[in-house]
Amino acid sequence: MLKYHFLVFKMNRLVGKGRLSGVEEVSLAGQLAEMIDSADAAQRVLADLADHANPQIRRITINAIRRSHQMGAPGLPAVLLRRMADDEPLIRHDAVWIVQDNKMDGAELRAALRRLAGKVQLPRDADRARANPSDAGLMTQVRARLALDKLLEKSAAERNAALAAGALEIGNGQPYAEGTVGHKGLIQRALRRKQAGRRLDSSVKLTFRKVEPTEVTGNKRFLL
Repeated sequence: MLKYHFLVFKMNRLVGKGRLSGVEEVSLAGQLAEMIDSADAAQRVLADLADHANPQIRRITINAIRRSHQMGAPGLPAVLLRRMADDEPLIRHDAVWIVQDNKMDGAELRAALRRLAGKVQLPRDADRARANPSDAGLMTQVRARLALDKLLEKSAAERNAALAAGALEIGNGQPYAEGTVGHKGLIQRALRRKQAGRRLDSSVKLTFRKVEPTEVTGNKRFLL
């Protein structure tokens, strides 16, 4: 605990003297991460430093949490939401990094990712970000878009699996054991049949009207 308080004092003294270099930020984040050995320790650090007035200390804190891999702190999702709306683009980027690496999910997190991603388009803007690594705003947008796409892909896969399971009405009498290649193929075939049926139901249906024959009168002749 004494080492922790001394490190916090050191960080406050350094940022008070002037802006830290990137190397110093990385070093301090590493030192702080070594002290975060539990979810309780992560929660303490978040409470003390995550909303610090100095943006460099906020970034050091977010990077320390990411490097510690202690994601069980109950206050972490709320902190990430605040930092994803931070004035500093690098802090927004690092907060999204944690969400992406740990596949964190939730309605508020998805909404924040969507706001950050904006109108970014992949892969064009991803190539632009790689060509301009100093553009923290663009890098944040690209990372947010990638993270959100993965979450949406996961949701789609879960919905398709649920749809397939409902179509099959899988029970104890299923011909293949769950998780086998045969079982997966069975689900995919059932899903395709159900989707084809839905497309057929929604397609245009032709209707026919009975036409009564017209009576021919007089001396009309028709050559065929």
